[in-house]
Amino acid sequence: MPKVLTAIDGSEFAMAAFEEAVGIFGADADYVLLSVVPAGSPVANGLSVTDAAAARTHGTSTGTNPYAPTADGIEAAHDAAYDFYRSAQRQASATAGVAVEHVVEEAKPKKRRIGRVVCESAAEHGCDVIVVGSHGASHTGEVLLGSVSQYVLHHAELPVLVVTGRSGPR
Repeated sequence: MPKVLTAIDGSEFAMAAFEEAVGIFGADADYVLLSVVPAGSPVANGLSVTDAAAARTHGTSTGTNPYAPTADGIEAAHDAAYDFYRSAQRQASATAGVAVEHVVEEAKPKKRRIGRVVCESAAEHGCDVIVVGSHGASHTGEVLLGSVSQYVLHHAELPVLVVTGRSGPR
C-alpha cells in the first residue's frame, strides 16, 4: 500500500488534489497531509517574545513603537496559522473519508521554499508519491502551474502527481 503525501493549503485546488489522490490510490493507502506556513508570515519568520520586546523600542525617540508586534500578538498569529492549516487538513480528511497523518511545517525565509519543504517532508516520511494541486492559495502565481507545484515537479526525487483542470471537489 503506497504512502502518499498531499500538500494542503486550504485552497479548492489542494482539496481537489487530495480527493483525486484518494480516488487513485484508494482508502487503504497511507496519507500524509502536509501544510506549510509561508515564509512571509510572522510565524515562519521566527519572531519570538524577545524579538517583540526589541521591536517595540527600536527606531523610536520615545522608546516605544506602537506598531511593533507584541508577544501576545505573535502567539496569536502562530496559533491562528496552525489552526487554519489543521482545520483545512481535517476538512480534507473528512470529505475524502480516510484517515491521515497531519503535519504542519514552517518555511524559513531565504532557506526553505514551500516546494522544498514538500520535497523534504515526503522523503522524511518515506512517501512513495507526492500529490499537489496545479494552483494553491496563491493562485496569482505562475500561468500554467503554481510555483509550489512547479518546484515540486522539478525537484522531487519521487513521482509527482499534479492535479489540474478542476476548480473544486467533484
